[in-house]
Amino acid sequence: MSSLIIKGDTEVLAVFGDPVSHSLSPIMHNAAFRALGLNCVYIPCRVSSECLKDAVLGIKAFNFKGVNITIPHKQGITGELDEIFGDSLLSGSVNTVINRNGMLLGTSTDGIGLITSLREEAGFEVAGKRVLILGAGGSARAVIYRLIAEGVESITLLNRTIETAVELRENLLATIGFPLKIGDYNQLSSLAWDSLDLVINATSVGLKNQYSLIPPQLLHSGLFVYDLVYHSGGATTLIKEAINAGCHTLSGLALLLYQGAESFRLWFDMEPPINVMREALTVFK
Repeated sequence: MSSLIIKGDTEVLAVFGDPVSHSLSPIMHNAAFRALGLNCVYIPCRVSSECLKDAVLGIKAFNFKGVNITIPHKQGITGELDEIFGDSLLSGSVNTVINRNGMLLGTSTDGIGLITSLREEAGFEVAGKRVLILGAGGSARAVIYRLIAEGVESITLLNRTIETAVELRENLLATIGFPLKIGDYNQLSSLAWDSLDLVINATSVGLKNQYSLIPPQLLHSGLFVYDLVYHSGGATTLIKEAINAGCHTLSGLALLLYQGAESFRLWFDMEPPINVMREALTVFK
C-alpha cells in the first residue's frame, strides 16, 4: 500500500462539522485513496454555524472535489448548495457534497448507509419492523424516509423539543402520508418496549459524554439497538448497556463505513475498497 504524498495536483476532499476532531472519516477515506493509488487527500475542517456559508463558498474557491457534512450542519447547508437530489429532496438533510465543475450538488447517503449496514453487518431487514428513533435533527431526518421506503411497520419518534417532532410529523404526512408517532423523552418509560424491534439513537448524546437517554432497565434481548454516535474511546454507554441486556447492536462506525462508501461512489464513480475502509476503522472498535 503506497504512502500518501501531497503534490501540486492533489485533489482535496473534507468533512465539515463542529465538533470534527472525533471524526474518523479522514482515516477511512485516506486509507481508500492509498489502496487505489488515487492522488487525493481528505482533511477535517471545523466549521462553526456562523461560518458555514463562507465554508461552502470555499469548496468552490479551493476546488475541493467533495465534502462530507456532519453535526450540526446537515440541514443548514441545504440552502447554500446549487442543487440537492436523492434522499435529501424529502429529508432536507445533506451529508455529501459533490463538486461538479464548480456546481455544488448535495445529497444524503445516511439512509442507504443505515439500511446497508444493518443488512450486511447484522443480517437485519427493517421491513415490517417497529422502530423507535430518538432525535429529530439532520441524522434522524436522513434515515427516517429510507426506513419508510424499506417498509417498516411503524415509527415512534421522541425528541427533546416536541415542536420539532410535530414539524417532522406534519412533513411526513404532507409528503408521503406516513403516520409518525411522536413524543418527548419523558415518555420513554411509558412505551411498550416489548413491542419494539429496532431502537435508533439519532441524537448526539454519547458523543462527548458517558450518558444514555434510555434507562438500561428498559432494554431487552429482543431489541436491535443502533447508536449512530461513535467515538474513538470505544463503545458508547448505550451500546455497552444494550450488550449487557442481550441486545444485538451496531455503532456509528457501521454507519460511517457504509455512508462513506456511498459518498465515495458519488465522488469517484467507482467502487470503494470497502474492506480496506473497514480495516482502517477496526482499531477504534
